[in-house]
Order: sequence, then C-alpha cells, then structure tokens
Amino acid sequence: MLCDIDCRRQTALTENPSGHEFMRSLEGWSAICDNIFLWDYGINFDNYLSPFPNLSTIRDNMQIFRSHGVKMHFSQINSTLGGDFSDLRPYLVSKLMWNADAPLDSLERHFCEAFYGDAAPYILRYIHMLEGAAVATDVDLFIYDTPVSYKGNILSPALFRRYEALFDAAEAAVASDPIKLRRVRLTRLPLQYSYLEIARTEPSRDVAAVEEALSLFESRIREFGVETLNERGNSPLDYCAMYRDRYLADNRENLAFGCPVSYIIPPKDGYAALARTALTDGLYGGTGFRENWVGWEGSDASFVIDLGRETAIQSVSVDFLRQIGAWVLEPLSVAFSVSSDGESYEPFDCVEIPENRDGTIGFLCVTGLSRAQARFVKVVVTGQKVCPEWHYGVGNPCWFFIDEVSVK
Repeated sequence: MLCDIDCRRQTALTENPSGHEFMRSLEGWSAICDNIFLWDYGINFDNYLSPFPNLSTIRDNMQIFRSHGVKMHFSQINSTLGGDFSDLRPYLVSKLMWNADAPLDSLERHFCEAFYGDAAPYILRYIHMLEGAAVATDVDLFIYDTPVSYKGNILSPALFRRYEALFDAAEAAVASDPIKLRRVRLTRLPLQYSYLEIARTEPSRDVAAVEEALSLFESRIREFGVETLNERGNSPLDYCAMYRDRYLADNRENLAFGCPVSYIIPPKDGYAALARTALTDGLYGGTGFRENWVGWEGSDASFVIDLGRETAIQSVSVDFLRQIGAWVLEPLSVAFSVSSDGESYEPFDCVEIPENRDGTIGFLCVTGLSRAQARFVKVVVTGQKVCPEWHYGVGNPCWFFIDEVSVK
C-alpha cells in the first residue's frame, strides 16, 4: 500500500516536484510488484468548504496508477455535505474507476446538465476558470490548507468577482426550480466561506459587508444542514459564532496594537519574517496554521513587547491554536512580567494550563490579571516540547502557535 498524502494537487503527479518524489516510490515498487494498493487524496481536509480545483487531475492520476501495477485504489475525496463539489467528485471517481480512459469533459458535462439543469453552463465555466487559474499560477494546492493561501492567485479579487457573477447567473437560470436552485446554492458555499476567510485577514475591510455575508452563509448552513467544516469535526455554526467574536471584534483597546516585539527565544525557522508583526497586528489566525500564526517546535517561547510609554496595565492575553491532529498542542503555562526600563522585570501573573485532548480545532486565550505601571511586557511560554504518551506522535517534537497578544 502506498499513499501520496504530501503531494500537491494542482497538476498530475508527473507534473509537479512533490509528485515526482512520490513517483520514484511508485516506480520502485512497480518494478518488483504488480499488486499495489494506492491510497489517493483529493480534497482539502482542513477546509472541506474551500474551492479545490483538482478535478482535471483525477483521470490523469488514475491512468498513472494503472500503468504502474495499481490494482486497488482508495480515492479519499470526501463527499461530506457542503464540501467542494461533494456530489460531482464521487461521480467522476466512480465512472473513472470503471474506465480510466473515459473523457473527463463529457463526464463533467453529463453530470452538470442532469444535476444543475439550465445552470450547468455557468457551473462548468466556473470549474474550468478555477482550474485554469490553478494551472496558470502554478498554485501550491495542498490537502491541508486554507482559502487564505489562495487570495493572491486562484481567489484573487479579480477572479473572485468573475466567480460570483457566474453563480449569480446560475442561480437566476434555475430561479423557478427549487431543487436545482438548492443544488446551485449548496455548490456556492465554498466560495462564500472563502470570502469570509479572506476578509478576516484584511487589515481594512467593510465590516457591514462581512457581517451580511456571514449572516447569509449561516442561514444557508442551517438551511442545508451542513454539519462539519473539516475532518476534525468542527461545526460550521460554531464557526459563525466564533467569527463574530474573534474577527469582528473591535481591537482598538489593545495597548499592544502595532507595537514592536523582540524575541528572547525566537520561533521556528521560517517564521522570522512573520514574527516581526504578527503578534500585534490586530489580525487573528484561523483554524489552519499557515497564515497569521507564529510557531515554536519542541521549545519554549520568550519575547518582549514595547508599549512605547509607561502606562497602566490590568491584563495581558495570548492567543493559541489547538490542532492536536497536526501535533499542535496547547502549552503548559504562560508567565507574564513587566518592566519600566526593559532591564528589571517584576512578575505580573502566571497561568497554568490544564491538559486538553479535544480533537477538534480550536483556540485558547490565556490571560494574566494584575495591576501595574509599565512600558515593557515580557511573555514566557512553557511548551510541551514533545507529544505526550496519549498522542499518536508520542516522543516526537510538538508545536504551539501564537497569533496575537493583547494588553489592556
């Protein structure tokens, strides 16, 4: 059994570097074995409701598998309600399992005409436009990612406007057919979710427009009964409630907003550039750790925030990500201290964090409470460093991620 879990999905496995690495394994086993079980992946598992333009690669990869002695094929493409083309994907895979040489365009057209009726031409144009953008920009399409990663390429503002226009036309084409209108609107959910995810990362945004989009998304989630956002089982209704709390809150009271951060124990390599601003930029990260989060692996963390002037402080909060399936665990404790001169620090508070084995993706805000006059705030995070005995990564280095520090 072979699995291609780390491969990117914008092109066939023979057409991108990550695929080339996997192909060396497949070719090696193919030379000595003609009975291979291939476990393939074809959806964004961190965000089911995210556009994932890989339909055109399904047939190419199946033909590659067949020519290398693959006799059994498990295609993990997710048909969870509300996921990106969760009806079309299993249809295509099922047809291609029987005949990997079947014409993909004909299969897509046959399905869309039967499923969407008069809206089919617009849905097909959306599929082809999105996939064309993925190939043209050579986007790094990964199965554990966030729509935010694509806001500069396949989900750029210019393309987004065109996608929205196609769905507007699709809805209008079947406005008198409630069944097909429902299908079009269900298919549109990943685009609406992507708008919300990208909007939360923008320093300046139309809050009223975002609130309206969030309300529409929430109403459609309720209407269709969509129950999960990702393979960890996070609820989309919980997401909507969290979004209002986390991303639409007014951060102007944060004394640390825009303040410089100096690191005593710096983050993991690769996070240095982001770390210069991410902890005090007012932007909270999402459920994926690929944007807005600063990460430490197998270590503690220590840094100082310069508030610019001495001021009265009553609380300091640090926001963490929990994603234990990706070996991102909550830390053991957070200690806060303060200083007027940046040299001599006095303890402010220390918070011990109880063990949390919750498998859903979530956030933890750790707050130290006291009273002080100070200019500098030091934060020391004691991490778990290695996965504990109850975790399937036991003994291996684990991570923790921080996205924002708030001082009030």
